Amino acid sequence: MSGAEVISLISGIIGILDATVQVYSAITDASGLPGAFRDVAQRLPLVKETLRTASGRLNTNSPDERFYKTMRPIVDGCKDKAIRLEEIFRKVIPQADAPRMERYFLAVRTLGKGSRVEMLMKGILEDVQLLAGNHVMKLATKSELGKLVEATKEVSAISPSLPAGTLDPGINNFGSGPQNVNTGNGTQNNNNGLGQQFIGGTFFGALCFSQVV
Repeated sequence: MSGAEVISLISGIIGILDATVQVYSAITDASGLPGAFRDVAQRLPLVKETLRTASGRLNTNSPDERFYKTMRPIVDGCKDKAIRLEEIFRKVIPQADAPRMERYFLAVRTLGKGSRVEMLMKGILEDVQLLAGNHVMKLATKSELGKLVEATKEVSAISPSLPAGTLDPGINNFGSGPQNVNTGNGTQNNNNGLGQQFIGGTFFGALCFSQVV
């Protein structure tokens, strides 16, 4: 593991976060978008600034191999979260026929638990804290680390962008209209219009039909 490899990974993360910021900046109508997207986007510049400082420090210093072995899993994890975050922003934010919440749910379900935007951002901030606070890097002052810690606390306090249990097995409807779902055995009879519904069989009794003139 070399410094060049870690620097390349960090540069890649910065590029991914830049793309995420650009997607969010293009919003002209935020209707249907969970507020967590805004809260996450507001903290991306702090992460990018810290990573740029880290990259510059690695370019001027020469940490030993043990340092790079320690940092590699952290940087890899940070990149994975950044990729998932950018993918969600790209799939959810642009206007499309499907509602944003429906697209968000599908994106998070595809990427797996832990992929809500606020959870990914919290993980990214924690990774960057570990990188910035490493004694070999001597990257951040107490004040700078304090900003990262405070940002992490704020993100942790963000209301869930998807309701609890949304990703549990089940049926979810984020659109309008009836949802006729039969996940078991047997026949399902649906009447989504006006009037009465008669299921096949024998019927006894009085029945009144109204007439519209």
